[in-house]
Amino acid sequence: MDFFENPVVLVLLGAGVSLVTSVVVTALHARQIRRAELRTATRAAARTLTSAFIAERDGHGDKTEFLREAELTVMSMTDRRTRERLADVVRLLREHELPEVEQLSGVGAATAKRLLCDHALEVLGSHLRAERLPEVPALMRKMLSVEEEALSIHSGESAPRPSEPIEKSSVTPRPRHTGGGTTAKGTGARKSTKTTKSATPKATGKSGRSASAPAEKRDAEKESAFWDD
Repeated sequence: MDFFENPVVLVLLGAGVSLVTSVVVTALHARQIRRAELRTATRAAARTLTSAFIAERDGHGDKTEFLREAELTVMSMTDRRTRERLADVVRLLREHELPEVEQLSGVGAATAKRLLCDHALEVLGSHLRAERLPEVPALMRKMLSVEEEALSIHSGESAPRPSEPIEKSSVTPRPRHTGGGTTAKGTGARKSTKTTKSATPKATGKSGRSASAPAEKRDAEKESAFWDD
């Protein structure tokens, strides 16, 4: 308790609390000022873009200057969705007069210009009113889908060729076994077997007769000799 009763300690503690409070208040105030400045800059940029898109839609002013200023102004937008949507519109306004874009999307240059400017104005109005952004029109979605292909054709790049199918190695056809061939082979085999069997007994018979002939002759001589005695 003696420590907190020391006046020097109390003075230092009060000074520390005051310093921390001052730093926090200053940081919060600077953050609020920064947000207010960004909000003001965004609103000013939205108003500038609104006037530029109206002038572009009505055909007043230089297209190249408008696109350059619009692209720089869109980059300063704080809302990410609004910035991305307007960046798509500005990019298509730069490319909508290409013949490849017109042919692939089926949307003429004049129609595409009016459509894109009207959609940009709707997006800017929703942003200023802090409302939800409108849906992307069907024609604009179609232009976005063919944008890459149209730019490839315009730049002269050849479209990627599909990969060729892998050729299979030639296979030697196997001989097919038909019924006639099998029958013929079987018949031939049977004939050869029968021929062998039929030839074998004949050969055996002849050899048997030739072997038994001397024996019969000897028996006959013995009998004749017996009767002679």
